[in-house]
Amino acid sequence: MKFPGHPLYERLVPILGAIMYGITTPVGIAVGLGVRTTYNPGSTTASIVSGVMDAFSAGILMYTGLVELLAHDFLFSKEMLNASNGKLAYAIGSMLLGCALMALLGRWA
Repeated sequence: MKFPGHPLYERLVPILGAIMYGITTPVGIAVGLGVRTTYNPGSTTASIVSGVMDAFSAGILMYTGLVELLAHDFLFSKEMLNASNGKLAYAIGSMLLGCALMALLGRWA
């Protein structure tokens, strides 16, 4: 790959990102196979690790949903910037209804 005019670190970022993305699953499988005999799902350590990982994943999901997706739809969309208060209230209400329905769905999961 040629990236004329870019420093070396900018040329390596896509390549290193692709390599890291490609080895994430095999490394996770290897770790899982390595700890499968010593893993006790009822232990305090397993509960703490599971809780921390769940919280980390939930935080990433919330950040992506609220900041990356909704902020662009509500703050940077020309349609929403020029919208009437009624249309804005309808959009926010629809979003909150969707959140409530997903929370209700998550209650069963």
